[in-house]
Amino acid sequence: MHPLEGFMFVHADGSIWTVKGCYQPEEGLIAVPRVIYGRLKYKKLSDMHELILRYYRHYMRFLYQLGREVPIVPLNHIAKTINPLEAVSVLRDLSHNGLIKAALELFNAIVDGCSCLAGFSGSLAGGYFTDRSDIDLVVYSNVSQCYYLLRKLRYEGVLKPFNHSEAYIESLEAHGDVDSRLVDLMCRRVLQGVFKGFKYTVRLVNCEDTITLRDYITLPEVSLLVKVCDSTRSFTTPAYYLSEVVSSNSSYVGFRSKVILITHRIKFTELGDGALIAVHGPAYLMSNQVLINLDLARVELIS
Repeated sequence: MHPLEGFMFVHADGSIWTVKGCYQPEEGLIAVPRVIYGRLKYKKLSDMHELILRYYRHYMRFLYQLGREVPIVPLNHIAKTINPLEAVSVLRDLSHNGLIKAALELFNAIVDGCSCLAGFSGSLAGGYFTDRSDIDLVVYSNVSQCYYLLRKLRYEGVLKPFNHSEAYIESLEAHGDVDSRLVDLMCRRVLQGVFKGFKYTVRLVNCEDTITLRDYITLPEVSLLVKVCDSTRSFTTPAYYLSEVVSSNSSYVGFRSKVILITHRIKFTELGDGALIAVHGPAYLMSNQVLINLDLARVELIS
């Protein structure tokens, strides 16, 4: 499997990076740093980008297929690739402390329950975990079945939701904000929660139907109020929402009907039909659709 979302690698300088997204250019991998100097762990995406601009600015390149600048690490700067699927066997060979035992139990429940291709990412795959680290799982097949399995496990009480305090702290640590509606959303989300006393995150990666930008023009700043009308892909990475435009600051005809919202962040997953969202950011106009990347925009959940 070619490296994509969920894979990691050890940089030639010893830092550990996480691969982001489905599309990867031939000359390198789109990635962000997670651990440097063997001890400084970065969790907020904003902190990762600040580090890139400070020490790895030469990796930044504009990709037409994504419509923005991204950090691309050349293949010859990668010392070792960390495959989530191979991380499973590594963990099975380790002494089973509480974290690893719980992680493997959750992994087995998901794989046995939906016959999927899955593995570990994050600290468990990178080897920098502690006794209180999170469980990060990534799933690469049968993602719809796996999502409904997660909902079933939540209903049965096997998976616990974050309480409000846990969600508040997690939102602050991971995103740098404590928007009350995002905290409430995190408490309802089944892709994140608590298992056997450990925080877990499951990414359901679906690269088969990824929308690639082509023949587009960019409006650098639009302000829209949109209402989600189709959230059937709200739980995948990337997640997509077909949304109706309620109001807009643009006279462009596309903003009088529907737009597609995309996100690679767990933060904006599992929004339901009817959700009202205020979006301020760039829009990509193609012949048959309008795409807005929530990860590049200022986003406010209205309801």
